Amino acid sequence: AQLPTRCCALVPQVLKSCTEFIEKHGIVDGIYRLSGIASNIQKLRHEFDSEQIPDLTKDIYIQDIHCVGSLCKLYFRELPNPLLTYQLYEKFS
Repeated sequence: AQLPTRCCALVPQVLKSCTEFIEKHGIVDGIYRLSGIASNIQKLRHEFDSEQIPDLTKDIYIQDIHCVGSLCKLYFRELPNPLLTYQLYEKFS
């Protein structure tokens, strides 16, 4: 699914790159359930933190596709405020 161009500026590059890669290559069981190799996740995170857009088609990421899904999960876990803010919690309980 393509996001409208005006929305793309609002989506962080790490999420945009990872989700596009997963949509193209991630047809495997448990893409978000299984964890990737920790060193691959950290390497990928470092590349994004360095303001680079990493080449996700490198063998290291193709062979450990779960590290890309794990980086997405890590991004959401480390947000300063939850995606569904504390003000919305009561509406979901």
